[in-house]
Amino acid sequence: MRKTEPVRPTNEMTPTYRMIAIDLDGTLLSPTGKVTARTKAAVHRALDAGLLVCFATGRSWTESRTVLEAVDHYDTAVFVGGAMVVDTKKQVMLHRTMMEPELARQLCGFLETRGHAAMALQDPNASGGVDYLVSKSVALNPATQVWMDVTDAQVRPTDGLSDYGHEHTVRVGTVAAPHAVATLKQALAEQFAERIFCQSIFVQAYDVDVLEVFDPSVNKWEGIKHVAARHGIDPSQIIAVGDDVNDLHMIQHAGLGVAMGNGRPEAKALAKRIIGSNKDDGLAEFLEELVASGAVEKLRE
Repeated sequence: MRKTEPVRPTNEMTPTYRMIAIDLDGTLLSPTGKVTARTKAAVHRALDAGLLVCFATGRSWTESRTVLEAVDHYDTAVFVGGAMVVDTKKQVMLHRTMMEPELARQLCGFLETRGHAAMALQDPNASGGVDYLVSKSVALNPATQVWMDVTDAQVRPTDGLSDYGHEHTVRVGTVAAPHAVATLKQALAEQFAERIFCQSIFVQAYDVDVLEVFDPSVNKWEGIKHVAARHGIDPSQIIAVGDDVNDLHMIQHAGLGVAMGNGRPEAKALAKRIIGSNKDDGLAEFLEELVASGAVEKLRE
């Protein structure tokens, strides 16, 4: 399939699609971090056609709630880059992959000794509603403060994260300027190698670079497969739409991997289809075309 080729009619397409996984930042959201009226309408048109719409984001559940409210769609969703799967309607955790506590301690120490506040993302259901434990001994830089403010995350400054228990830690990371994050990524790769899965995400709407370190088994595609299995959906019947490095696994392995026009080169290289930019309602246009093509098979629970 040429990457500019439109969705084909069902009589030319095998199989038809039953599920679509949609990234948030850079995909569902406009460059200003908003859900446009056209995008919201297109999502609901896809739902009305019978498609299972699953949001798959690097954000936590708390950090995503304003987006879910804006699009008015509550279903099973993938959070924290695949580490958590949540039924957002029933507000029930369905799956989570925790970080090994000793590894979390070592990572926090690694960041703190280099002058960066470590951010240990928690399972809020198990940690008393706290989203992040943040190094108390290291001042938050402006980028971190911006991210905490815009996502309305519940933060607990904590002493000694390098000695903390980390029973509920899902991810360790920090927020910093791009050049600082690049330096940290290289040092992490040298020191921790295959013990971790590390990536950095540039959030255009807020001009911040977020460094994320996971257990190596975590990625969005693993979370998406968990959702699909609950509905009896084969991977070949899934569309995945994204723009950044944390979308690579799902773009590569979905039946139809789609990259945004504003996406990173790595995402575009793996995609079977490249659509319009988020500043031009590229996702909405694709969903409208998808529904009109008749390529959606109504999900029967």
